[in-house]
Order: sequence, then C-alpha cells, then structure tokens
Amino acid sequence: MGGEVVVTPLDHTAEVGFQIEAKTLEGLFQGAMQGLLEAIFAHPPKGGSQRKRLRLAASDLETLLVRFLNELIYLIQTKGFVPGKARIRIEEGEEGVVLSATLWGEPFQAAFGFLGEVKSATFHGLAIRKEKGRWRTQVILDV
Repeated sequence: MGGEVVVTPLDHTAEVGFQIEAKTLEGLFQGAMQGLLEAIFAHPPKGGSQRKRLRLAASDLETLLVRFLNELIYLIQTKGFVPGKARIRIEEGEEGVVLSATLWGEPFQAAFGFLGEVKSATFHGLAIRKEKGRWRTQVILDV
C-alpha cells in the first residue's frame, strides 16, 4: 500500500464509521483523529497555533482508542479546541497501555464547516489488529 494512513468511510444510520489502516500504532490513532475531524467538520484545520497535551491510560488498545476519541470530542464540543495535528506516542506502562500526545489546533470556528455533533466513540465492532505488517481497525461514532 502506498500511503502511511488510509481512512475509508463506512455507511451507518445513527452512527458514522470509518476504517483505518496504518504502518504504525501511532499512525492508526492519527487516522482515527483524522476520521473524527472529518465526521465533525467539512474543512478541519491541518495544524494550529494552540497546543494541548494529553496523557491517557487504559487496559487495552481498544479502550485507549475510545478514550482518546472521546477526549477529542470533549475538547472540540465542550472546550472549543479543534486539533488539526497531533504527535502521538503509545507505550506499555504500569497502568496498561499509555498514550501521550501533543495536539496543535485552533479555536472552534465557522470556517471549519461544522457538520454536526458526535456523541461518542463506541466499542461497536472495535478490534485493533496487526495484519501483514500494518495496523487496522474500524471506528463507529454515535451521532
């Protein structure tokens, strides 16, 4: 496959979903953030002048991904911070798997073309797996 990350939309009714494929686990989480942003905005930012740091832990990768996406939803829809770029590191820790991220973004603005609210990321059909040297998953968002 050519690119670092491939995100493919899925059709659902009260849900929006997408598949992600990436070379690295961090790339998979980057792709999940990209898919989330594209579900919320017609023109999400590609970077940003404001910076936020995140540190999340979970017992497994699936729970970590849901926590990460739900934290992004909270930042966007409650705090008005729209991330456009992230540097993500995932490693094993005492608490399980730990995500450390630096997010760059901008304040929520009409120019991003708000498409609608996302309630949460779900565990519906969520399984993170490595196949043929690439990480893959699908994400379903409750809208």
